[in-house]
Amino acid sequence: MNDIKLLGRLTQSPEVKKSQAGHVYTWFTVAVPRKDDKEQADFIRCVAFGKLATALEKYCSKGRQILVQGRLQVSQSTDQKTQETKYHHTVVAMQANFLHDPKFSAASAEAPF
Repeated sequence: MNDIKLLGRLTQSPEVKKSQAGHVYTWFTVAVPRKDDKEQADFIRCVAFGKLATALEKYCSKGRQILVQGRLQVSQSTDQKTQETKYHHTVVAMQANFLHDPKFSAASAEAPF
C-alpha cells in the first residue's frame, strides 16, 4: 500500500497554476520536524490537483500547519551527458487538513477582551 501522511508547516504560500490541458494544480513544500530532533526538519515536495489545489491557495499561506495525506510518487530522469540516473520523490496529495494558522492566532491574541 502506498499511503503517506505528513504533519508540518508550509514553507511558501501555494499558488495555483493550470496545465496545458486546463487542469488546476499547485506545488507546495511541507517542512516536517524530525521526531528525534525538533531543531531539524525534512522538506517534502508535494503537489495537489483540482479542488484541493484551489483550497490550498485560498486558505493556506506560509507557516500554516497542515496534515497532508496522499501517495509517494517516484520518477526518474537520466542526465544525457553523464548517463547518471536521478530519482525525484513527490507526495501527490489526496486530502489535507488545514490546522494552526499563525496569522489567525496573532490577530486573536492582540484583540481586546
